[in-house]
Amino acid sequence: MANHKKTAKPRKPQRHLPKVGTPANDAHRMKQSRRDVVDFGVNSGRGGTTTWVIAAIVIFLLVVGVVGFIALT
Repeated sequence: MANHKKTAKPRKPQRHLPKVGTPANDAHRMKQSRRDVVDFGVNSGRGGTTTWVIAAIVIFLLVVGVVGFIALT
C-alpha cells in the first residue's frame, strides 16, 4: 500500500456492457435509446434554464412574425 494516496478520490463503479449481438445487448441499447429520447433537450440536473430561454425566444419570434404578417396584409 505504499503507492496508495489517502486523498485520492474513490473510483466510480465500472459498468460492464453486455457482449455485442446478445439479447442483453439489444435490451440495453433499447433502454438507452428510450432514455436518450426522453432526456432530449433537457439539461441533466441543471434546471433547464437554457431550454426555457430558447423556447421563449422562439415563441416571441413567432408572435412577432404573425403580428408583422397581419400588419403587412
